[in-house]
Amino acid sequence: MMKKNYENSLKFHIILVCMLIIVFLCVVLSAISFYIFRTSLMDMYTSRLEVVVNITLDRIDAEDLDKCIETGQKSEKFEEMTLFLEQERKWDDLDYIVLTKPVMVDGKYDLMQVVSGLSEGEKAGYDLNPDIPLPNLGDMLGAFFAPSDLERLYGEMDTLKEPVYKVEQSDFGDEYGAEAIVRTADGKAVCMLSTGVSLAEVDRVLKEYVMVIALFALILAIVFAAIMVFWLQRRVIVPLQKIEKSASDFAKRSHLQKDPSMLVLEDPGIHTGDELESLSDTIVSMSKDMQSYVEEIIVSANKIDNMALEMTKVNDFALRDALTGVKNKAAYDKTEVRLNSDIITQTAKFGMIMVDINYLKRINDTFGHECGDLYIKNMCKLICDTFEHSPVFRIGGDEFVVLLENRDFEHRDMLIGKMKARMDELQNDKELQPWERISAAIGVAIYDDNIDETAYSVLKRADREMYENKKQMKAVRQR
Repeated sequence: MMKKNYENSLKFHIILVCMLIIVFLCVVLSAISFYIFRTSLMDMYTSRLEVVVNITLDRIDAEDLDKCIETGQKSEKFEEMTLFLEQERKWDDLDYIVLTKPVMVDGKYDLMQVVSGLSEGEKAGYDLNPDIPLPNLGDMLGAFFAPSDLERLYGEMDTLKEPVYKVEQSDFGDEYGAEAIVRTADGKAVCMLSTGVSLAEVDRVLKEYVMVIALFALILAIVFAAIMVFWLQRRVIVPLQKIEKSASDFAKRSHLQKDPSMLVLEDPGIHTGDELESLSDTIVSMSKDMQSYVEEIIVSANKIDNMALEMTKVNDFALRDALTGVKNKAAYDKTEVRLNSDIITQTAKFGMIMVDINYLKRINDTFGHECGDLYIKNMCKLICDTFEHSPVFRIGGDEFVVLLENRDFEHRDMLIGKMKARMDELQNDKELQPWERISAAIGVAIYDDNIDETAYSVLKRADREMYENKKQMKAVRQR
C-alpha cells in the first residue's frame, strides 16, 4: 500500500496557528489600546476646552458686547476682551478662539465677525491665509463657509443651551472644537464662541503609542509562540510522529497479509506519562486484539463458506422442480414479487405465456405414470428450447409459465409460432410414441399499465386466453 504524501505537516499547522494567533492578538491589543488612549486624550482635551469656554464666558460682558455689535463701535471692555482672547489663545495653545454672530441678510445666511484672538503674526498679516483679510468687527465672513454650515450655526443660536465639543474637519486638518452661545442676563443670544485645538499632535502621539504597543505585543507573541512550538515539538509532535511511523509500518506489513502472525503493531515506545502514552498503549493492545479476531474470523469464514455453499445448494433445490429441473412454484412466487416492484416503479416490461399440457391424463391412464412423466419432460424441453432467454416455471402438474423479458419479449410472436409449428409436426408424426407426440394449449398476456395493477393480473389474463385456446382445440378435434 502506497503511503499518502501530506502537503502540510502537523508542525506546520501548529506554527501557522500560532502566527495567526499572534497577528490576531496584536491587532486586537493595538485596537483596544488605540481606543483607550484616544478616549483618554479626548477626555483630556474636553476638560481643557471646558476650562477655556467657562473662563471666557465669565470674562465677557454680554450686554456691552451686544451694544458693540449693534453700534459697530468698540468699547473699552471690548478692547480688554480682545486682548484677553489673544492671551487665552497663547496661554492654552489654541488653534483659534473667535466670537461670531450668525445672521440673516437679504434672505441669506451669513456670519458676522465680532472678535478673534489673533497672534502677533496674524495681526501683522503674514500668518493669515492670503485669501482671508484681517477680521474686524462687523465683517461678513459667509463667503468662507459652506451654506449648510451657515444654516446650522444660525439655528444653533436659538437651540444651543450648553457648550458642545466635537471633532471637526478643516483645511488645516482635524480639530477638536467647542461651541457655546454668549447670552445676556435675560437669556438673549448675543454671539457664538468658537474655539479649538489641532488633533495633529494627538494623531502623532497615538500612532507612536500604538506602534510601541504593537511592537511589544509582537515580541511577547513571538516568545510565546517559540516556547509553545518547542514544547509541542517535544511533548506532542515527536510522540505523534513515532506513533504514525509505527502505524504506517504496520499498514505496509498488513496489506493483503494472510498470515495473522504478521498483524502486530510495533510498540512506538512513548513514555510521556499522558494521553499520548495511553493512546500508544491502546493502539498496540488493539493490534493484538485484532490479530486474535482475524484468526477467529478466518476460522469462521471457512465455516461460513461451507455453510453458504450448502445453503446455496439447498435454496437451489428448493426452487427447482424435481421432475423437469426448471423453476418451481416457489421460484415463481419470488419472481412475482420482483415484477410487482417493477410495476410500482413504472419500469415493468414483460409478458407471460401459460402452457397447459393436453392429454396428460390419457397418457397416464393408458401407458402409466412413467410415460406421463416423459410426456411432461418432452413438453418442458420444447418450451425451454423455444424460449432460451426466458425463465420457465412449472407451477402445476400439467401447467408451465414462461416469463417473457428482453430478447424473447421482443420476438414473442415468432417464438410462439415456432413452438406451435413444432407441436403440429410432432402430433402428425405417426412414427413417434404417444408420449413423444406432445400437445398443449397456449395463452399469452402482455403487461399493460392501464389494466394491470399486479403481475397476477397478467397471469390471469394469460390463463383465460389459454382456456380459450384449449376450447378451440377441442372444437377442432370434435369435427
